[in-house]
This record gives sequence, C-alpha cells and structure tokens, in this order.
Amino acid sequence: MYLPKISIITPSFNQGEYIEQTILSIIEQDYPNYELIIIDGGSKDSTLNVISKYESKIAYWVSEPDNGQAHAINKGIAMATGDVFNWINSDDYLEPGALHIIGEFFSKHPEKKSLCGFTHCFFEEDKKTSHTYRMGVEATTTDTITHFAMNQPGTFYRMSVIKQLNGVNDSLRYVFDNELWFRYLSKYGADSVGVTDKLFAHFRLHLSSKSVHEGFELFWYEQNDIWVHLAEQLSFSKGLLECLKELPQANKYNSEFWDVKELDRGVLMSFWYEKFINTIFLKGYHQEAKQAMKLLIRSGKFKISRLYFSLLFKLFVVPSAIQKK
Repeated sequence: MYLPKISIITPSFNQGEYIEQTILSIIEQDYPNYELIIIDGGSKDSTLNVISKYESKIAYWVSEPDNGQAHAINKGIAMATGDVFNWINSDDYLEPGALHIIGEFFSKHPEKKSLCGFTHCFFEEDKKTSHTYRMGVEATTTDTITHFAMNQPGTFYRMSVIKQLNGVNDSLRYVFDNELWFRYLSKYGADSVGVTDKLFAHFRLHLSSKSVHEGFELFWYEQNDIWVHLAEQLSFSKGLLECLKELPQANKYNSEFWDVKELDRGVLMSFWYEKFINTIFLKGYHQEAKQAMKLLIRSGKFKISRLYFSLLFKLFVVPSAIQKK
C-alpha cells in the first residue's frame, strides 16, 4: 500500500521546555513517509539547542522573527512537499502510531479530503485530563459548522486542499483553525470529512499557552468577526445582521469572500434566529421577525417556551397591534 507523505509543521516560540517531546512524538512514529518542518519565531530559550539536537530528522527549520503563529504555519506550508498536512504546536505531541492510521486512511479513501481523530487535552501542572474529544459531522454541512467544537491537533487535511484554500488566515491570532475548518466545509462539504475513533494527539494546557494565559474571551471576539463576515457574504436580513454586528468583535479579520457552495443560507439564518428573534422583534423589525418565526417552525426549531408563544401571539394573532417595519 502506498503511504502518502505527511507534512507536520511545528510553529514554535520559546517552548524549549516542551518542544523535545513534540519532536520525538513525530520522528519516533515509525512512519516511513513524513517530513517535519519547524518554524521558530526567534526563540531566546533552549529551543534552538533542542532543534539542533534533532536536526538530521527535520526536513527544514528556521528561527527568525515572524508575525505570529498563523504566519509561521503559512511559512511552513510554503516549504512543505507532502500529500497530507497538519500542524502540531511545540507544546503538544502526537500519539504513537497516529501517522500510520492517518496515512492508511488517506490511501484507502481517496474521496475523503480530511480526517478527524481524537485529541486528549490535559493540564500540565498535575497531568490530569481535561477532556478527550473529536470533531464530528452533523446531518448537514451547515449544521457541522454551527455545532463545531474545534479540535485542530486531531484534524488532518490533504495538502491539495490547504493549497487551494491558501493556507490559514494570518490576520487572526486565536481562531485561524476555526476559520480554516469553516472555509474548508463551505467549499468541500461535510461528506468529504472522514472520522475515526482513534486517538491522534495530546493537547497541553499550561500557564503560558494562549488558551490558558490569554483567555477564551479573545477567541470569541475573533470568532464573532468570522460570523459577521459570513453573514455579510450571505446577505443576511437587516435585523439579524444588525444583531450579529452588535456582538463583541476583535475587528481585525481580513478575508476575501469564501466559496460557500456547500452552505445552506436558510439553515444558518435559522441557527441565529433562535438566538436573536426576540431582539429583532424588539428592534422593530416585525416583518422580519414574522418571517423568522415561519422559518423556525418549518425547520423544526420552534421552542416550546413562554417567549416563543408570546412572540407567536404578537406576530400572528394580533399583528395589527404592533407597528410593522
């Protein structure tokens, strides 16, 4: 069986305490066709000594100032020659045997463009497990996007897909992995995703990691930027778009329009109408709220609640009592 070449890119900056475990977890995989590329941002700790120790096992490495993690990953993609791609951060590591499972899957399933396995998340301080999870595939592509739980270390892509998507978006600091997953699904659809129950990676939570040190609030600000961008591209209704724009945002996201042929605009709007239909009504967009209620009923997302029944009464039983907009 032909085993595809797997390119692992490791962005690094001052993680000398952990990067040796990262490197060993890759070079000791006993997988015959891989390349490890390390893009270091100019570390001042022991990182370069560790890299030099394993230099003969590394396809390419560089240490120089860059514009952050996403920029480093894109620099690595430019150097990569593999068929399959993922990045493993310099404080995380692969599960033994993972690359064989991944390589064999892509060899046996040419119709699949990505593969999702499990990632074990743990606390560095006491080595206790936080959670172990995998991204899954919902009934539709749009449902897969709206119900995502990002698991980057456990998600591998065909390199051809990554090149067509122009890598990760380096205008983002926190959620470029989410944004890549969204753009991927929007273009290729959930049917292109493979899943396995195998464990692929270990994700370390420690005091200097972005996930812990900088807090998840900033992650959601960037995520809201992405939702607004997608809503504008799909021409969401005025009241709904206004509600989305009122969410706290980082206002740093820069992107061209996506290829969204696999997305269902109505399903995506229903997802947000569930959250904002009452706000839309209170803003005075009564006709839009009425259409939103019809959409929620048709899609089976009408909630049996006092709020929904109150809105239903105001919109359809006594509509003349409210000002239409």
